[in-house]
Amino acid sequence: MRCPVCGQNYIGKIGRKKFFCSSCYSEVVISKETCNVFQIDENGSLVKICEKLLKDILIPSKNIKEQYNN
Repeated sequence: MRCPVCGQNYIGKIGRKKFFCSSCYSEVVISKETCNVFQIDENGSLVKICEKLLKDILIPSKNIKEQYNN
C-alpha cells in the first residue's frame, strides 16, 4: 500500500484498518468506502486533513499533499 499523502511505497500497519507513514507522519484510516487521513498535532492529538472515497485514493487525480497541505 502507498501513502496517499506522500506516495511512500511502504506504510506500517498499526491497527485493523489503520496505517501510519513514517515519512510524512500521517495516519490513514480505511472504512467501508472512505479513506480518512490524519496528521499528528503538536500536542499529540490527531487532526483530520481529508476524507476521500477509496476509488479516488486508488486512482488519484491529484496528489493529496498538494491539495490539503498548502
